[in-house]
Amino acid sequence: MVFDEYLVLSPSHAIGCVGVLIFIGVHILLNSRKIGGDGLAFFAGNTVAAALLLASNFGNVHLGWILVQIAFIAVAMTAMISRFFDATE
Repeated sequence: MVFDEYLVLSPSHAIGCVGVLIFIGVHILLNSRKIGGDGLAFFAGNTVAAALLLASNFGNVHLGWILVQIAFIAVAMTAMISRFFDATE
C-alpha cells in the first residue's frame, strides 16, 4: 500500500499548521506563566495565528467561517491597540 496521497501537504495546509502551532505555543506560554493573558505578546500571538489560519482557509471554506475569523482578528487587534495605549503601565 502506498500512502503518498495522504502525505501531501499543500501550501495552504502548511500555513494553517504554522498558525495552529503558534496558537498552541502561545497558550503553552500562557499556562506556564511566561506571558500574561493581558499582555501584548498574548494578543499578538493569537492574532498572528488567526491570520495564518484565515489565510489557509481561502481555498474552499464557507463565507461564515471566514467572517468569524475576521471578527476574532478585529477583536484581538482592538485589544492590542487599547492595551498599547493604556496609561496604567
